[in-house]
Amino acid sequence: MTLKKLASLSAFALVLLPCCQKERRSDFRLYRFIDELRSGNILESPFLKAAETGPRGRSAADKSEPLLDLGSGENPFSLKRKLKWKGVETNILFAPPRSAYQYEPNFASGGAIEFGTGLIQDGSPAVPTVQSSSTEEGGLFRIRLEEKGDEKILFESSVRVPPPDEPHIAYHSLEVPALPKGSRLILETEGKDGLFAFWENPILYARGRKTCPVVLISIDTLRADHLGCYGYSRETSPSVDTLAEDSALFLNTYASSPWTLPSHVSLLTSLHGVNHQVYYEDEKMSPDLVTLADVLRAEGFMTTAFTDGGFVSRVYGFSKGFDSYHERENAVTGHDSAMRVFRMASEWLEGNAEKNFFLFLHTYQPHDPYVCPEPYRTMFLEEDAAWRSVNLMGRLGGYTGIYTELTEKERRNIIGLYDGEIRYTDEALVGPLIAKLKELGLYDSALIIFTSDHGEEFFDHQSWTHGHQVYDESLKVPLIIKFPKSRFAGLRLEPVVRLIDVMPTILDELGIPFPGRTVDGKSLLPVLRGKEREDRVFLADVGDNILNSHIGRKIAMSSGRDKIILNTPFSPEDLGFFTSPPRIVPPVELFNLAEDPRETRNVADAKPSLARRLNNRIVEIYRHYGREKPSKAQIDERLREELRALGYIR
Repeated sequence: MTLKKLASLSAFALVLLPCCQKERRSDFRLYRFIDELRSGNILESPFLKAAETGPRGRSAADKSEPLLDLGSGENPFSLKRKLKWKGVETNILFAPPRSAYQYEPNFASGGAIEFGTGLIQDGSPAVPTVQSSSTEEGGLFRIRLEEKGDEKILFESSVRVPPPDEPHIAYHSLEVPALPKGSRLILETEGKDGLFAFWENPILYARGRKTCPVVLISIDTLRADHLGCYGYSRETSPSVDTLAEDSALFLNTYASSPWTLPSHVSLLTSLHGVNHQVYYEDEKMSPDLVTLADVLRAEGFMTTAFTDGGFVSRVYGFSKGFDSYHERENAVTGHDSAMRVFRMASEWLEGNAEKNFFLFLHTYQPHDPYVCPEPYRTMFLEEDAAWRSVNLMGRLGGYTGIYTELTEKERRNIIGLYDGEIRYTDEALVGPLIAKLKELGLYDSALIIFTSDHGEEFFDHQSWTHGHQVYDESLKVPLIIKFPKSRFAGLRLEPVVRLIDVMPTILDELGIPFPGRTVDGKSLLPVLRGKEREDRVFLADVGDNILNSHIGRKIAMSSGRDKIILNTPFSPEDLGFFTSPPRIVPPVELFNLAEDPRETRNVADAKPSLARRLNNRIVEIYRHYGREKPSKAQIDERLREELRALGYIR
């Protein structure tokens, strides 16, 4: 099966059924001017008069790329684009002067138009400043309404191009009356030739409607067994525990990879690594893949993400389907990432509470290095702990030292710092976010998913950090789902499930058809309703020698509570790479997780037929899938610094 076949969702009609409201879908669907633009809508454009295939100003064009989001429709002259500036990638409608685009939205009730206006000079988005009348140094943006022969100017702003070091976009919101059939809205730009003028994500929507918010929270490197609601003895997660009381909690959830990049691709596409083929640090998602944001955007949801970048950077294709994708600059070197992600999300929520939306939040806060603010940093430390903060990968010397054995006291010190990071995340992000949703009247109708991409190793199997082992401390993650009106509240579900089940569950809850053959995951609603009680098969793997780790490929798969791990042996050269010798494991490990949850007793020799059957199943899976070559990611120096700060590269 090819990736194109896996991404064939666009061939299916998507119909949003009411889950959080009783009104018809047409009352809620956002009217996106970008998506509705067709060749026939273009009244004026430099491209209609010239044979050029791209915008004038090559440096400006280099800052954007054609829009490939699901539902964006045809893209005449590549006017629909994604624009990158600072830590943001946002959808724009390119409108070089003179341009005029007409629309007939047939909007039955009054509402609002929201949009941004911007110019680019020398490749930098410009801060628009309102001028009295002259467009000599910039451009003019105008929105006209034509109805029954009458014309009315709804918006007009003359914009000047400021210096390149002031990269901002001006945002606007206007009230509009009902737009009966035959009404036309015209978006115009005027100015001198060669300006990179654009409308940033212009939309039309009805105010005062009940909404269906979807919030997906990914806390990087969070072990499930370090949360109170999962039985941890320390009070690391009071806010998460409170959320869990209103939610369904899945006790045995597995990621598809033990490190950030491939695991998040699986989370947002519902595909195993063998299908999305993103295994290495220089690979990115194929633009053919359909993401959760893609589907929700096509269904009229505003889609926005606030992340800490790194291996969740737009460089790896994660911005696909998002109206705007935000990466905090220098986030991974800070100590208060969780708080800053909340602040950005809070401001965005205040301006979008009246829309259906999908909000994706990601923070590296619990990730090494452990340097969160006081009093959280030392909250769980012993009085005589040697380290009040630590860059663990730096102290170990990078991947060369991940098998170094520390003292038990040092191990407890590191775990205490990690637990402090969790508590800070709980109080700086999770608690305030829930409070904000309640303040805005969104919590009751919201679908909230709280999870992580992978766990963390504290020498459980004689190694540190993550990304190179597929034992449960690396793969088991929390999964807490709060449904509208707190349906399924208090359920604690034992069956094995997967992160790849998150996307189908969201779409099933929203009533959006998503044919099973296009994804690897399945909706969790049958599990929640008691119609499915058996464990699901999980598949997880990690590529060979990722990040120059000198550790071979590993694959894990389950059948019920039996888990097989296939290990690539170390070569003599690889063994010489490490400052402390790695634990040597056999090519095949088999564990009964019901009897041996810590995976200490390999029973492969005692159960050869079971081991052989699971091994053959893995061989069959990999024989038929993963034949497409992944796309290559262009990693700039800024991203390299982020990955260096996280300890991934030296």
